[in-house]
Amino acid sequence: MKQEKVKLDEILKFLFNSSEKVLVKLLNSMFDENFNEDEVSITITNSEFVEDTLEILRGDMFFKIFDKSNKDFEKHKMNYHLEFQTKNDNTMIIRMFEYGFRKGKENADYGGDNIKRLYFPKQKVIFFEENKNIEDSLKLMIVFGDEKEFLYEVDVMKYWEYNDRDLIEKKMYPLIPLQLFNLRKKLNYAKKKNDINKIKELSIVARNLAEKLAIESKELFDQDEILGEDFHSMLLAIQNLIEYLNRNYIDDENLEKEVNIMTKSLYDPEVEKKGIEKGIEQGIEKNQVEIVLNMLGEGLDEATISRFTKIDIERVREIIKKHLN
Repeated sequence: MKQEKVKLDEILKFLFNSSEKVLVKLLNSMFDENFNEDEVSITITNSEFVEDTLEILRGDMFFKIFDKSNKDFEKHKMNYHLEFQTKNDNTMIIRMFEYGFRKGKENADYGGDNIKRLYFPKQKVIFFEENKNIEDSLKLMIVFGDEKEFLYEVDVMKYWEYNDRDLIEKKMYPLIPLQLFNLRKKLNYAKKKNDINKIKELSIVARNLAEKLAIESKELFDQDEILGEDFHSMLLAIQNLIEYLNRNYIDDENLEKEVNIMTKSLYDPEVEKKGIEKGIEQGIEKNQVEIVLNMLGEGLDEATISRFTKIDIERVREIIKKHLN
């Protein structure tokens, strides 16, 4: 179980290190905001807090959004916290309060009435594995010495209720590859039962789903919904999740190889070509030699290289002659 959570956490944190463009859309959907990606900037902030015992309290992802057009924007209202959870956990709400309190201390200040204020981030927990006991929100009643009560509540996202089309519609792009993780529970059950036929069946499902998610990611890239770096991250996450499922449950020596070939075939010709064209458009002439030689190594001829890069064909021939002959 511990190994499982670590693997999922690693992949999620990798996916959430996406471009600002993608993260703004994600947080808009998660927290019902309406930020314009051209008017704000977003940063990933500290997620580790030193306790009095010198132990480290680690949360998952904290974000801060700055409004570029408003220097006086109240920064404490712009902090967000996402926590990832595989299984149901009754202690989750207490940990969320601890995370929120620690982040609130970082943003504490005095108001005009000289009263110290802690500003909690907006928080949400994403539960990935289906469990009927998980409710729509986590609740904690804080009771003070004078019996005054305060209800602390954190909303929940039940990931298993979303399919890939839902995630695309809601612009939650970094969560798309995690559709593969939905197969873990069925695979674990089949493995415990030693049901070889079911495992083979789920292996085919995993392979087909990986291809579907990769193609959907490419479509998002083609539509300029995500950047090349986001596309690359999503394909790598698909590869890593297939590797995880295969090595823990499926054990098919061809599965990882097939998925890696498939994702590479989608990424290489599209992103690298666009990256080269963008570099030329920006006038990065010092990379002409590297660009020409790389494209030559991809099997392109002189005329095609000249057409893609807008480098004069005589210059292309000069580079080839100088560096390869």
